[in-house]
Amino acid sequence: MPKLDQISIYPIKSCSGIDLHACEVLDRGFPLDRRWLLIDKAGKFISQRTTALLGQIKISQNNDHLLVKYPDKSSLKLHLNVNSNVRQQAMIWKDKVDGLWVDQETDNWFSDVLEQQVHLIHMNEDVHRPLIKNHLPQDRSFEVSFADGYPYLLTSQASLDDLNSRLTSPVPMDRFRSNLVVSGFEAFAEDQWKKIRIGEVEFLVVKPCARCQVTTIDQKTGAASKEPLKTLATYRKQDGKVMFGMNLVALSTGSVHLNDPILIIE
Repeated sequence: MPKLDQISIYPIKSCSGIDLHACEVLDRGFPLDRRWLLIDKAGKFISQRTTALLGQIKISQNNDHLLVKYPDKSSLKLHLNVNSNVRQQAMIWKDKVDGLWVDQETDNWFSDVLEQQVHLIHMNEDVHRPLIKNHLPQDRSFEVSFADGYPYLLTSQASLDDLNSRLTSPVPMDRFRSNLVVSGFEAFAEDQWKKIRIGEVEFLVVKPCARCQVTTIDQKTGAASKEPLKTLATYRKQDGKVMFGMNLVALSTGSVHLNDPILIIE
């Protein structure tokens, strides 16, 4: 039976993720997902595309704070509620986004790890990033976190199995940094979906997700190779981009839980 196999959030964009048993579905993405962003001194966002070791920064949640760890370094506590009146502007691709500066101690910690001057900013409920796309329903508004483009990313275990059958060395799903992993479908069946329900929540399947070199980075070691992007490019290219997974927006509220059934509405 088609079901939900994995729920993941990535509180600090491009750092390690946290797997959950259940999660509330919000308009801009799961709570805490991509709500913190590292930017350079020019305000440009930093990701594994340029800084692979971000994936080695491990994140866990402990009550009212995140615990941030990096090998051979004292751990850092990030409170979930950032009390700051200082706003800093960030560039995420073509989007100009405001965020709340966390503090100097936090900047120093990340700057030391990354060996460059960086700032950490936070998106709370007062920080908004409208999601404006022509192919979204025009009768309501949407928002998004500090994610690349959309609030939710779904991948399918069958599609990964298909990819791995073509690779000399299989890759795990963490290469694709998805929020929702589903099973029980044919490989790449998700290409045809327009609207689905996971448990009690309805999602619009907006578009395929274009993949970049982050998929080639081993999330455990930080080592990079040419795969799986090289192989994906041989059979998953569309308009010059390599596709794997689908971008979603939530059309209703509620929560999702592991093993929730998946219903294809259209």
